[in-house]
Amino acid sequence: MFSFKQAVEFEEASNPHEWFLVASEIHEQVLILSANGFKSSFVSLRDNEGQQLREWNTNNRTIFLLAGFALENIIKAYLVYEHPEYVEGGQLSKQLKNHNLTKLAAKSKFIPYKKRAFNTLMYFEEGLESWARYPCGLNWAQTKSQSILNERMWNNYRWLMRVYEKRFKHLMSKGWKGPHSFSGKFVISGDWFDDNI
Repeated sequence: MFSFKQAVEFEEASNPHEWFLVASEIHEQVLILSANGFKSSFVSLRDNEGQQLREWNTNNRTIFLLAGFALENIIKAYLVYEHPEYVEGGQLSKQLKNHNLTKLAAKSKFIPYKKRAFNTLMYFEEGLESWARYPCGLNWAQTKSQSILNERMWNNYRWLMRVYEKRFKHLMSKGWKGPHSFSGKFVISGDWFDDNI
């Protein structure tokens, strides 16, 4: 059994601003990895006759996974902002315990560009539960081939993080009251999800 003090400590650790900070830290690592133009080692898949079937950059999986987790954290920042009860009682609500970006975003009434962002979120969501985290899915049907992060989706990701940041900073400036005793206004200045590293 946990105490009220522990519930408040958890509330402080899981407030929307903390989710935002984690999203920012992960996003920064994505940008650092991508700064070299996705140039690292390459893996080539060839058939028995030596014909190349596919080729991908070895940091593709890492960039893809981290970008998906950055999106997940900023979306959960919105959800905790809107639903303080999701961090009530010293634990995360089951509403937050998944990596389904499209369903998570759909739960938010404040998150911008839901329809426009759907395909981008779906693209990154596919990797979060399968090939970006593990070599395979839980079974044959859930095992997908690695997607190669293309320029269009990379640009969509960067744009989406910036628009999510802009709206979130505005919301947090109005303040947030947690389910227990934590509350406050947050002035977030600067460009946290900017592309410049």
